[in-house]
Amino acid sequence: MRRGVSLLIFVLSLAALAAATARADTPTTATTTTTPAPAYTPLASAPLPTRCVGAGIAVIREPRLATVALATPASALGLSDYPAATPLLTFDSATANGSTCRTGAVTLNDVSLFGGAVTATSVQATDGTGAVTGLEVVGGSVTAKAGQSVAVGSWGLLRLGAKAGRLSAPLALELLKAHASLPKGTTIYLAFGAARQPVVKTKPPAKTTTSQAHSTQHAAKRRKRKKGPPQPLKQTPGLGLKASHYVFPIDDGASYGDTYGANRSDVYDGWHHGDDLFAPLGTPVVAVANGKLTFVGWDSLGGWRIWLTDAKGNSFYYAHLSGYSRRILHHRHVKAGQVIGFLGRTGDAFTTTPHLHFEVHPHELLKLGYDGAVDPTSYLHEWRVEKLPAAAIPQPARLRAPTGTPTQEAAVVWKQLMSARHLLPDGEPAVAFASVTRRPFPGSQEVSARVASRPRQIAAVSTAAQVASANDGPWPLLVLALTLVASVFGALFSVRRRRRRPSRTPLH
Repeated sequence: MRRGVSLLIFVLSLAALAAATARADTPTTATTTTTPAPAYTPLASAPLPTRCVGAGIAVIREPRLATVALATPASALGLSDYPAATPLLTFDSATANGSTCRTGAVTLNDVSLFGGAVTATSVQATDGTGAVTGLEVVGGSVTAKAGQSVAVGSWGLLRLGAKAGRLSAPLALELLKAHASLPKGTTIYLAFGAARQPVVKTKPPAKTTTSQAHSTQHAAKRRKRKKGPPQPLKQTPGLGLKASHYVFPIDDGASYGDTYGANRSDVYDGWHHGDDLFAPLGTPVVAVANGKLTFVGWDSLGGWRIWLTDAKGNSFYYAHLSGYSRRILHHRHVKAGQVIGFLGRTGDAFTTTPHLHFEVHPHELLKLGYDGAVDPTSYLHEWRVEKLPAAAIPQPARLRAPTGTPTQEAAVVWKQLMSARHLLPDGEPAVAFASVTRRPFPGSQEVSARVASRPRQIAAVSTAAQVASANDGPWPLLVLALTLVASVFGALFSVRRRRRRPSRTPLH
């Protein structure tokens, strides 16, 4: 009888186990609804207009390519991105008013660059001058003022209150390395303004005869007799050597436009004597020709600067360097293509995008002094661009700047140069010339909240409404556990009773 009870318990346990397994395997019924992603409108792109632009959404300037303007002139927009396939710029809305350079204003709301590497609650400006609120870089809040810079990882440098040539913007991001299919040296300006492109007539260099030289000298004397400051020169005389003898002044090229003759309030005669060549800070600057270096040192406007004179007596002026090549501090004779310094932003360029100010002074116009500078654009177009191997780039060196503000600014730019050339001491952080408050890495709830508030970063939002059924909850596991306990208990009880039963001796 007891064996029958034990067997019955065992059979019931197996049946309960099978039933629990079957119930656990029954699929859960659920319904899923998908909310489509918000529709982002691609921003229209076009070359930057030559006219004055008082308010524009954004400008992208790539080295050796035409500057691209997005949604210019600015207008009211909703969710927008650029480019459509792999957006590097997105914002939730834009508002604009006014149309002239003095009244044109634009505000971008909930801006994101490179998938959230740089975000801002708003970027607003009038004629390229304005403010940024809610700025974050790689997840950390940033407190910075116009003229300050913040590193974005190891590949970018964020500038507040950026100015470059005819462009100005409250926020600009420069790529120190190639990133997201964009080349090194690319700069993105947000809520920009642009001055009118100066109209300067150029002509190819031509040989100058003796009579033409005398005519130029007489013209210079006539200009001296006239009242008022000297005006930009129209001629671009030959330099006496073939273009193949000259090398572009920046390693691997640069982005530049014809800004010779543009207005410059900080120069005594009020106009720009050269072109500004834009490249990342720390890019090697090279000698354009075989020659001798003079006036190596500090100038209040040019910062760290150099004059180079070639074999024909032509002079070339380099300004706003961040440092020099060690060799040229002791050996002033150089060859074309040799590194003489590094691109920077010293002098009156301290609050601007790093660039090289470059001038050409032909030998036949040296009597005019500093006003003998001619438009360098046509020369630069003809000179060859060279790419130096890493082994040919020397260690930077610096001189002692004048005391006061020059010393402080030169020290800031020097540290930027060391960071750009990867020469900072071990353990020293990358350059960041603004107050950055780093927050702890957000928890899962905070991440979910951020994702929900930024619909552009996800393709769709799924919500599941689970339908309650008998299979939900802990019941299958509870039944299984009780069944196993009953089975083990029954088996142990049977064994114990069997051991305690007295043995019977069969009768013979």
